[in-house]
Amino acid sequence: MPAVSSASARSRRARNSLTFEGILNAGEQVAATGFDALTIRAVATELESSPMSLYRYFGTKGELVDALLNRVLGRFAHPLEDGPWIEALRRFAVNHRTLLLDHPWAIAPLIANPYPGPNALPIGETALRILDRGNIRGDDAVAVFSGIVALNYGWSSFVVARSGSGGVQAVRDVARGQASPDYPFTGRVAEPLSRFGSDDHYASILDQLLVGVAAASPTRQL
Repeated sequence: MPAVSSASARSRRARNSLTFEGILNAGEQVAATGFDALTIRAVATELESSPMSLYRYFGTKGELVDALLNRVLGRFAHPLEDGPWIEALRRFAVNHRTLLLDHPWAIAPLIANPYPGPNALPIGETALRILDRGNIRGDDAVAVFSGIVALNYGWSSFVVARSGSGGVQAVRDVARGQASPDYPFTGRVAEPLSRFGSDDHYASILDQLLVGVAAASPTRQL
């Protein structure tokens, strides 16, 4: 029987040395390079293991993705709910957006599958509990919660997609008259466009949304 070289022994990871959390750690590292790169084989390579070893924990790539997304949602920082309910709702929205921007690779798959596991439910429960304090319930509460989540997903995906491309610069060029003189109103906002997707722009839009939400409260009490 031929001897196994020490180099080969070191490069081969024992199957029983894998753990659920260890696989998720490696999965996040792979996904951070681009979600399209996430495969069972890529994660196995990151772990210096074989794909078959990972199938003991995740039968499909879909199961691995769900576990990763559920893990991300579990990191949501639930806001303090003391003080005016509308301010608690603002903190909820900001914290949700922060979670997405901290995990840009997860934005698109979460849009496609917003409920990958049990960690999704406490997020919605928090928002609905805050809205209940403003006497916003039922369909109205679902509409407000959906609106905040849609704003955050849309804003975050837009910013992340543009951050690595020349899209923003192209718009700025038009605004400065370098690409075309045919857009005078765009030219007038050349300076604001330099802060495209900024935190203050987000805060301004969120403020306007929350003004409408507060006005919809039957008691008009914050």
